Amino acid sequence: WEEIAAALKPSCRIYVAESGEGTPCWQADLTGPVALVIGGEAEGASPQARALADGAITIPMPGRSESLNAGVAAGILLFEVVRQRYWKTT
Repeated sequence: WEEIAAALKPSCRIYVAESGEGTPCWQADLTGPVALVIGGEAEGASPQARALADGAITIPMPGRSESLNAGVAAGILLFEVVRQRYWKTT
C-alpha cells in the first residue's frame, strides 16, 4: 500500500469507501484526480489502506441496510465522480 500511495499522492487524493462512517459521497470533492479504494464486502478496506487514505466516503442508505455489494458500491461512487465532473448542480 505504501508504494501505491507514494505513486498516487503527488497527483491525487485517495478515498476509502466505508459502509458506516465517512463523508457522504455527494459532499466529497471528487472533481479532481482521485483514487477510490473499495474494500471487501465483509470487512471493508484493510487497516493499511485506511491509514494511507486522505479521507473516507460513504454511500448513505436509509433503512436497515448496512452495506452494499462491492461492485454496486463502486458503480455508485464512479457515477458520483462523473456527475460532479460533468453535470452542473443547482
